[in-house]
Amino acid sequence: MSNVGFLLIVVVISVVGSLFLWLRHRKPTTFMSSVDEFQEEMRALGRDADDAAASGRRGGRPRPVAPPPSRMPPPRGRPEQSDDDDEGGGR
Repeated sequence: MSNVGFLLIVVVISVVGSLFLWLRHRKPTTFMSSVDEFQEEMRALGRDADDAAASGRRGGRPRPVAPPPSRMPPPRGRPEQSDDDDEGGGR
């Protein structure tokens, strides 16, 4: 067998192996696969029922969270002038 024959065998084996790995590790493309993946992530982030009971937290509805205080300064307007601050000197 010539050198070209050995090279072709290596190339064919590499292509077949690459296709096998690509097909095995690609992400599923069905609609439900994305829903299942989201549910798995939520389950991983959630707490177990045993942990919630051990911490003394009651189940049921969560308590409402108060909105954060406004970080904007109050609006600037024209300050009200009192009668004592009259700069006109009309009298």
